[in-house]
Amino acid sequence: MSVSRSAMTGKNETSLVGKQARVLVNSDRIRLKFGNYGIDVLENGPGIRVSNLYSTHAGVKTSRTFAVVAYPAVIESAFRPEHDAIIRGQSIGIVFSNNGWLIDKRHQYFGKMQASPDYPDIFSVFGDIGTFQPAIHVYSLLVTKNSSEFQYAFITEVHHPEYLKLEDLKSIYGNEFDAKLAINRNVSDFLKIVKTKMQSTYDR
Repeated sequence: MSVSRSAMTGKNETSLVGKQARVLVNSDRIRLKFGNYGIDVLENGPGIRVSNLYSTHAGVKTSRTFAVVAYPAVIESAFRPEHDAIIRGQSIGIVFSNNGWLIDKRHQYFGKMQASPDYPDIFSVFGDIGTFQPAIHVYSLLVTKNSSEFQYAFITEVHHPEYLKLEDLKSIYGNEFDAKLAINRNVSDFLKIVKTKMQSTYDR
């Protein structure tokens, strides 16, 4: 079942004023670039979450990031309240940041998503982008608080080209980008799941 949470206006809006010290997350970047942000949680099972991070213009949604999150097998009590909020559809980055956690991305892979005969319509989640291959970012998300560090999730983000291209990710992450251009088996297997989720979203 899809859970929608608009972050355009109202009391749920997270202001960036006074919070510039924290690292910008996708929701921040989308809001800053397009003027608003929202999230549709398309799937939220015990082990996986599929979401569409979007902006709107003239009442039309445009997907800016298609994200697939693999949750840990064990949810630590230290971040159970945060996890429960995320399960209800809130932004992972905002929830952890607003509750005093430091977020660290351990990058696994930067590259481009490629279509194939098995997944001919996967780019349709972004609307009409032609044959442009969207940038993808695969990483492990670690959270730290009170000297305790946990791996929270394994995440793949596929970005609309008007939002983030591969060169934009390189600009953001610098040397970390150059070190993660080779794909490994774990990443390859996870990307197959991501493609399946993108295709199934189009087929709905």
